[in-house]
Amino acid sequence: MTAAHTAASPAQTASMDPKDVQRVIIGLMMVMLLAALDQTIVSTALPTIGRELGDIEHLPWIVTAYLLSSTVVTPLYGKLADIVGRRTTLLMAIAIFLAGSALCGLANNMYLLIAARAVQGLGGGGLMSLVQTVISDVVTMKERGRLQGYFAAVFTASSLGGPVLGGFIAEKFHWSAIFWINLPFGALALWIVFKALLKLPRYERPHKLDVFGAALMAVAALCVMLALNTHGGAIYGVPVWAFYVASVVLWLLFALRLRLAPEPLIPTDVLKNGIVLRATLMSTLAMGVMMGIGIYLPIFLQIVYHLGATQTGLALVPMSLGVVAGSIGAGRYISFTKGQKYKLMPMIGLPVAACVYAVLAVFPDRLPLWGFECLLVVASAGLGTVMSVSIVAIQNVVERHQMGTATGMMNFFRSLGGALLVAAFGAILFGQVFGLMGSEASAGLTPQVLDHLKLVDHAALIFRPLFGCGAAGLCLAAITLWSMEERPIRGREPGIAKIIEESLPEAILEDADFSKKP
Repeated sequence: MTAAHTAASPAQTASMDPKDVQRVIIGLMMVMLLAALDQTIVSTALPTIGRELGDIEHLPWIVTAYLLSSTVVTPLYGKLADIVGRRTTLLMAIAIFLAGSALCGLANNMYLLIAARAVQGLGGGGLMSLVQTVISDVVTMKERGRLQGYFAAVFTASSLGGPVLGGFIAEKFHWSAIFWINLPFGALALWIVFKALLKLPRYERPHKLDVFGAALMAVAALCVMLALNTHGGAIYGVPVWAFYVASVVLWLLFALRLRLAPEPLIPTDVLKNGIVLRATLMSTLAMGVMMGIGIYLPIFLQIVYHLGATQTGLALVPMSLGVVAGSIGAGRYISFTKGQKYKLMPMIGLPVAACVYAVLAVFPDRLPLWGFECLLVVASAGLGTVMSVSIVAIQNVVERHQMGTATGMMNFFRSLGGALLVAAFGAILFGQVFGLMGSEASAGLTPQVLDHLKLVDHAALIFRPLFGCGAAGLCLAAITLWSMEERPIRGREPGIAKIIEESLPEAILEDADFSKKP
């Protein structure tokens, strides 16, 4: 493979016609809608799914199965995109995601649904990271701020509509419809991406996929998650401590694999960069806390404030608004400083979010709903500032041909942190429920147990350790960010982005004309 194929120059990107870049941006917006909607629409439906399938104890696995499988394949997608191209890889990820969505809709018990969510995660693991990689191929990081509003609009629509739509569908129709709804959106995304990415610049390089390393990591994470979510003394007759021991051994083997593999799952040479390491750790802690607490917020709202599924979805809208506002604010600040500064916003946002969770840990049962919602907006806005900054910081210090690998690596650790914290927070929550209700809760978080908790005074106190752990995790994220070097963002001044921004609305309508051939 020649040098021309292994590393493309910025001039290659600049040679793309603005019309071509517009189509790429539209295609990426559709993929982001598909990925973001799936993340938000499921959350408010979880209690309803647990009730209808008669199994609330295993509800966390609906999330962790997706996170675990998507975590395993995220770095593989990054390298595959660097091998065969972004377009082919993205089309494959969408197709697998849609197949998994169909299987979720057909599931008639909790175990089949968890397995189907794992399949869905095999596709979902590539959606968001590939979008971030393709954006870096066609628009420089300095220019990205000008187009941030369009991606923020997509994320806002899915973040605001997802929880409400998920709660409404689960309450008024059948929970399976929250998965079937992915199919029309996914078909539209496939069509647009198939056309839009035909002229995408090529940055392929030969890579080796470390499937064995991915398998080691998956089994190691699965062992610790099973142990965390087991409330008895054994799993299928095997003592719980044996799973912890097995997990430690497998993690050690995984670390050894990273040192010995010709091209390991996680690129250790990229991780040796101090900025990449700290930005990844900061993002993992922040997003892990947000997922770990966010998955149990619907249960909190239904137990403490006695909200229904649709009302719970509406109550989570402020959280989505906060995340989007924080992300937009951080992106605009980067654009305002012309790429010279990007740490200030999250350096403010993370400590503020930590303080909010600390307040909720101290007073989980003394706040009116409106007060809780206000605090939720503030915490979410603080966490939203991390989203843009972590990606920009990492992509700013790696070579162009490593964009897919580095972005996939960041999403790998972020998803892994989320999966582990969801499992850990679930174990903490059950421990509190068991301490409050004793043997009555020995069967797990059954619908009967949750109904009983609604009648218990100060049931909100069982969530106190979750908010406390969240505050501690965000403090660590802020310390990590503080120690990270801040380098000016490379790239030319906004030029092509302005052209795209001015005509993008008309291009969206034009691209929606399906009578045109690709």
